[in-house]
Amino acid sequence: MSILLLTLRPYHVLKTILIAGLLLSVSACSSMGFKNVFSDYADQLKSVRSAQLNGDFKAAAAMIETPKSTQTNYALTLLEKGRLSFLANDWTQSRKEFNLVSDVLEQEAVKAKLRVSKGLANVTALVSSDNAISYDIPAYEQTMLHSYQALNYLFLGQIDGALVEVRRANLVQENALKEYQQDIDKATEKFDKKALNEAYPSMSAMIGDVKNGFQNAYTFYLSGLLYEAAKQPNDAYIDYKRALEIYPANRYLQQDVLRLATQLNMVDDLALYSAKYGPSQSAGNVDKGELVIIVERGVIQAKQEVAISLPIFTNAYQARFFNFALPVYQGKLTQHAMLSVNINEQRYAAESIAKLQSLASKQLQEQVPALVTRQALRLVAKEQLRRTMSKEGGDIGNILATIYNMASEQADTRSWLTLPDEVQIIRIPLDAGKQQVKLVYGSKNETIELDIKAKRITLLNLTTINQFEGLKITQL
Repeated sequence: MSILLLTLRPYHVLKTILIAGLLLSVSACSSMGFKNVFSDYADQLKSVRSAQLNGDFKAAAAMIETPKSTQTNYALTLLEKGRLSFLANDWTQSRKEFNLVSDVLEQEAVKAKLRVSKGLANVTALVSSDNAISYDIPAYEQTMLHSYQALNYLFLGQIDGALVEVRRANLVQENALKEYQQDIDKATEKFDKKALNEAYPSMSAMIGDVKNGFQNAYTFYLSGLLYEAAKQPNDAYIDYKRALEIYPANRYLQQDVLRLATQLNMVDDLALYSAKYGPSQSAGNVDKGELVIIVERGVIQAKQEVAISLPIFTNAYQARFFNFALPVYQGKLTQHAMLSVNINEQRYAAESIAKLQSLASKQLQEQVPALVTRQALRLVAKEQLRRTMSKEGGDIGNILATIYNMASEQADTRSWLTLPDEVQIIRIPLDAGKQQVKLVYGSKNETIELDIKAKRITLLNLTTINQFEGLKITQL
């Protein structure tokens, strides 16, 4: 039998932690709100998500109270509001909300460099739940934060600000890649993964083909677009290649890499990529303009809670089974229809460049060992708390401790819930001038007129959520 290798702390140490933790837990509840400790995050956002699914983004944003910086969901709440403001075309407000999140990330980075511990928050979590810890924004959400902020700057006509944001998005991925294996090894070194793998539901249907939970081809693609617009083809080439490594089947990425390899005279690269993908099809497009369409489909799914039983070593190395409440993504990936575009009797089909649901699911899979380790310590601590209260308070103490333990042990189901489910792209060279563009997605079609500029990129951001579709257009 596989056993989770966790041992109980000495009693006098544990008792001190428990007393401090209880006091901190009460304080945390007062600052973060009891609902954040004792209720599911997705349940709290049901009305918000309902309004978003109906395309009423202003109403959805108004349903979210302005958070206080002391609350554990402060940054997450700002992410939700920033995304909804973006959808409502309020780019100034969205930029403001995302800036506040960036401030939080910068403060956390400084604390990490100074080795400032999260000990007090973790002690609170030891006797309550992971919801008592400030929300830790995963890398894929950070990249989307900076991507949306870049788009905010673009739609406000400030490309320099947009370039700063895509550089930040790229830095997030570079740092995450460096820390990736080290974090995985650290999280799994304390227990046998076999017991966990046997009990925890598989998320393979949600994860799909992604290799990790932080490399986001869409953010690299957006970065490449902006570098091209800023006349920095070398930087654009680097990021298109990064995106292609993540999404090698995307034909638009293939052509972008082939085109710039030709333009920059990357002889060896051109031979390599031509052998893989065929010749570049960009000949004769030098004086044309380009239409780039970024398509955001649907809304990402919420985590659910799952109960599993795992063995833990307690005192005297005796194995005892404990029930764990863990977050999980259940079901399968949504299969979205690809947008198609008809121009001058030619049809172009969108191709996927990021499945955010897959990134979220993979990120959670990578996080589960650390969640189990922390919760195992908490369950053993709570059991010792119950015994202590039973001994000192009799049946009443036992009942109160049992009720508190059961009520507070909620899985941490927090995540950025207003994100899209999938991102698709189309890139089309077009003659300069007025162009009639017919967009077809599902049973819907719409014709719009675009003014294509020679040697410029016309960027169209299309969002489709249920019956809602929204268009944003700018020139790069």
